[in-house]
Amino acid sequence: MRNVTLPILLAASFSVVGPVYPVHAETDLGKVVSGIAQSLIAQETEKNAYISAQRLNTTRAYRDYLAKYPQGLYRANAEQALAKLGADVPVAPEVSTPPVAGRSQAAIEESIGLTRTQRMQIQRQLTAVGYPTGGADGLWGSKTRDAIARWQKANKLGVTGYVTSRQVSLLAKQAGSDVGSAPEAPSANDDVLEERLLSLTFDERREVQRRLTSLGYNTYGVDGGFGANTRRAMTAWQRDEGLRASGYITADQLRELRKQSGD
Repeated sequence: MRNVTLPILLAASFSVVGPVYPVHAETDLGKVVSGIAQSLIAQETEKNAYISAQRLNTTRAYRDYLAKYPQGLYRANAEQALAKLGADVPVAPEVSTPPVAGRSQAAIEESIGLTRTQRMQIQRQLTAVGYPTGGADGLWGSKTRDAIARWQKANKLGVTGYVTSRQVSLLAKQAGSDVGSAPEAPSANDDVLEERLLSLTFDERREVQRRLTSLGYNTYGVDGGFGANTRRAMTAWQRDEGLRASGYITADQLRELRKQSGD
């Protein structure tokens, strides 16, 4: 009775005599009332489901709740209850959401703050669970990105080829080795080393300068030499993209630069 009474009272509160509105306004108001009522009913139904699991206080009851409401309001409570019962807590499914406006997937991944050592370990973990990356050098090229994408697809995650912090934890658990806390914060030195390991040719360095300039980051010349002007332009582009503004380009950033400039 409680589930039905609340929406009815809510709807009744909108029916107070007032100014006469056009028909379309009444229709819109009806949709608003209906939407609010349905939301309240859904919340009450979920609450009752959790209370039922709480009364039973069994592993199966809590897991049934989590299976039905994977992103439910009481998920944290159910997880704590499972932990107290000594049961494994299922990993919450990742919600597929569009990237934040102006931020690339590379920028979102970079916000995790993975060091090169951790990136190497993730490559080893991917290989260990059946998704070989072709080596563990910390340079995430096309083979590593493909391995990440295939692992994401197999685990029913958003297939982007870029990891999130939750995915890093899940992979570590599957591989049987913990990534652990970062031994040191990522720094510009990581990017300096990665750019050196990329071994960009003369033509590729000119390409980077040309593409930066085409995007509005003038390098004041396309001579293949990464001098102060090129470093300044690269830093400005990285900062605008939400990347670590080191002035040195990484493999991921090179791919993003090519994508943005029409490759």
